[in-house]
Formats: sequence, C-alpha cells, structure tokens
Amino acid sequence: MKQYFEIADVTAREVFAAGGASTVEVDITLDDSTVGRASVPAGMANGSSVTVAVDNVNIEISEALLAMDALSQPSIDKLLLELDGTSKGTRLGANALMAASLACAKAAAESAGISVYNYIGGVNAKTIPPILPAGETVSLSDFATLTQLLDEIRKKTAVGEKIILSAGMNESDDPVLADLAVAVNADGIVTSSVSVCNQLLRIEEELFDVPEYPER
Repeated sequence: MKQYFEIADVTAREVFAAGGASTVEVDITLDDSTVGRASVPAGMANGSSVTVAVDNVNIEISEALLAMDALSQPSIDKLLLELDGTSKGTRLGANALMAASLACAKAAAESAGISVYNYIGGVNAKTIPPILPAGETVSLSDFATLTQLLDEIRKKTAVGEKIILSAGMNESDDPVLADLAVAVNADGIVTSSVSVCNQLLRIEEELFDVPEYPER
C-alpha cells in the first residue's frame, strides 16, 4: 500500500443542510486525484458563518494543508488547531476545521482502498448501532476535529460509559456519522438523516451478509 498520500488541493463551498440551513462542504484532493468530500451539521457549536468558514478553508486552511500526508490524521488535526489558535475552532470556525478534518480522513480511506469505518476504527469496527437509543450523546458538532472526537470517545469508553453518537442540529447529507458510529463500535446513534440510515444498511451488508452458493 502507498505510504504517503499528499494533499494536492483543498476546496470549500456552501451547501444545504437539513431544514434548508447552509453549511460547509470541503473537498480534499490527493496527488493521485482521489477526492475526499465531507460536510458538517449546520449547527456546529463553535461554527463561523458559512461564508466566512468557506473563505477560511479556501485561504488559510488550504495553504496549511497542501503537501501534507493525508494518512497523518493526528498531525493534520493538530495543525488545524494550531492554525486556529484555540482548542475549539472559534477563530476559523469549528465547521471549517471539522469539514477539512473529515475530508482528509475520507480521502485517505478512498486512496487506500478501504472503507471509512475501517480506516478510522481498524479491523475491530464491526458494530451496527441501533437508531434513537436513550442516553447521553457525544455530538460531532461539539468538536473541531476528528481526532478530538475520537479522543473523547476513548476517554468515555475507558471508564465504561456507553457511546451514543449524534451529529447535532441540522445534519448535512453527509453519511459519515454512520461510518464513525461503526468505527468506534458505538452503543447507539441519534440521527434524522436518511443518508446516515442508508449508509448503516450498506455497512451492515458489507459486514454481515454472506453470499449464498447453490448446492451441487
């Protein structure tokens, strides 16, 4: 497998999320022409206005990420937070940072030829979480990078807490929440997105459907 996936281009745009709200979508293009695309919920806790966030991705974040290795997710996320200057993405916008962070992970997974849930969670990513369980949730909208989200989940798992994952308010049509939930073997998922539900069905098919062969 290729050991270095160089980021060749970073582009952001404004797209629609649930309820007609606007949000940020980011494309990360690698040097092999692979593209990872991610959008985030419109209700990010520390999000900038979408217009500002898009500009921040296309100017500051793009310049910082060019030539970085998409496989180095912790390094990418560390750089994003250092560039922002805060731990919550309050200057450039958590919506800008998280969209870029997720797009990097998607691009790396695509270029490596593996699923997003396996790229993030490894071979032990095998749990299909139930929809709409009761309990306290960990919301993607409360974090500025993928690494921050995963670190929080590890902390909760280490002390025996159940992991119920949600996107937050005004989800985009990006189904990545499904991959994240499977990657961390979440105990549940809270979503109103058809895209997320459909992605869970696809992942379930990949993980558990065994082809039937005719008897001879």
